[in-house]
Amino acid sequence: MTKIAWITDSMANFSQEEAARLGVDIVPIQLIVDGNGYSETNLSLEDLHRYMIDQKKEAKTSQPIFGDFIGRYERLKEEGYDCAIAVHCSNGLSSTAKNSKAAAEAADFKVYTIDSHAALEAQQELVRIGKAAEQEGKSVEEIVALLEAWRDKKNFFMIIGNMETMRRGGRVSSGELFLANILNIKPIITLDETGKVIPFKKARSLKKAYAEMVGELERRHVENGVKDNRVFVQTALAPKMQDDLVALIESKLPGLEVVRTRFCPSIAVHAGFETVGVLWLDA
Repeated sequence: MTKIAWITDSMANFSQEEAARLGVDIVPIQLIVDGNGYSETNLSLEDLHRYMIDQKKEAKTSQPIFGDFIGRYERLKEEGYDCAIAVHCSNGLSSTAKNSKAAAEAADFKVYTIDSHAALEAQQELVRIGKAAEQEGKSVEEIVALLEAWRDKKNFFMIIGNMETMRRGGRVSSGELFLANILNIKPIITLDETGKVIPFKKARSLKKAYAEMVGELERRHVENGVKDNRVFVQTALAPKMQDDLVALIESKLPGLEVVRTRFCPSIAVHAGFETVGVLWLDA
């Protein structure tokens, strides 16, 4: 039987407990704060907020350290693994998947690299689906094909909490920032089929932004269903926004289970702390 190792990165936002239970190795995204490097798994949202908001320090994200990737794959080879399946965040968000593949080649270790076309719980769900398929005795090739099919079922919508952060990252212009502030515009983003961040809609208030996202959830629920009847509502550090969005979903779609989660720090670096999003997989 093929001995398979499982790899993902910290943008999957697994808890340490679940990662250990599943047997998946987490490669951390790097955060650069005021010139100092931090592993994403070792920096809390609260610490990041203190650095960025209270102390006004600049922060940015960086891919996992290439040498760490190589070291992990060399270790797995030494431990007798035949191959690994690496489920990574979208190439539209980070070049992690490309670097993972390059590191595997450098280590001369067989790795099936899956660009999840997403992050967060969508990335998690792919790992869970793959692990379940492995336990059913499916081959590596069957598992990879299954994951590539499931990744196209992701749905993600997020209200941008801080347009200034997006401007600094080059994702919006100063003019767009000015208009958003003057008109109280709440931009909603989504991910396209390849996992690239694209605009969805612009709402004139938070209430209207919530309605736009939940309306899309209702429409797609009718068309495709929702995997396990479960949706994830995330926030960085805006629990009131999360509460309001959860309440609207529960009022419109009472048959769904709504799971409250938090964004990983790398999302907050780019979108701000007053963010909220909803994510689910089609059935």
